[in-house]
Amino acid sequence: MLFEGNLYTIINMEGTGEILNVSVMIMHDHPVFDGHFPGNPILPGVCTLQIAGELLSKYLAQKLMLLKSDNIKFMSLVIPTENTLLNYEFSFSYKVENILSVKCSVTCNEVEVLKMKGSYLCQRS
Repeated sequence: MLFEGNLYTIINMEGTGEILNVSVMIMHDHPVFDGHFPGNPILPGVCTLQIAGELLSKYLAQKLMLLKSDNIKFMSLVIPTENTLLNYEFSFSYKVENILSVKCSVTCNEVEVLKMKGSYLCQRS
């Protein structure tokens, strides 16, 4: 995992079938915040998206690569000095054997941060 244990830690992961809910704690002292942005740290949207892929990969015990995104909307900022707990909600299904169709919603303090629909290419680990 690229960011697990470095930018975030998993607090709770619960999945049933094709539904997954995960809570993660963002580490506010990660070096990415020194540059994004100095004196006004914000979690980069691409990091929020990368964490989603990592969480799905861990849950499914598969290597995943974002193949296509039908829709990605960044709805609100995550300020790591104020908001450190993110909740990821996934629903997913296999289109074909190695293509995973995913819907993901990320919230912070009950405020939606990210909405995305996309497809991941799966490779069994």
